Amino acid sequence: MSDRVIRMNQQSETDAQFDPDLPTANAVMASLCCVAAQYASRPSTELAKLALDLAYKLTAPQYAESELITEVAQQLVRQWKQVLYQQVQARAAGMIIPGNRFIN
Repeated sequence: MSDRVIRMNQQSETDAQFDPDLPTANAVMASLCCVAAQYASRPSTELAKLALDLAYKLTAPQYAESELITEVAQQLVRQWKQVLYQQVQARAAGMIIPGNRFIN
């Protein structure tokens, strides 16, 4: 990963705290699902960052309502890190995504 992406990930990890606007794991997951749906229709680095931030929030101890949520949160962090990394790499390479749209 590039230094920039690593720094971004480290910053996100330190921001992985409980969000009073999202009081339950269900609320975080619902928000993450909405962001993922938007990302699916129009991929962008900003949406990938937002999804990664929400995935990190889900790892906060206050959301660890079950072992399943903890495991899913960790998997989501890994997946969105990879998506963000691919976004940054594609953007750096000036790649075009399907549908002839440039990655934002």
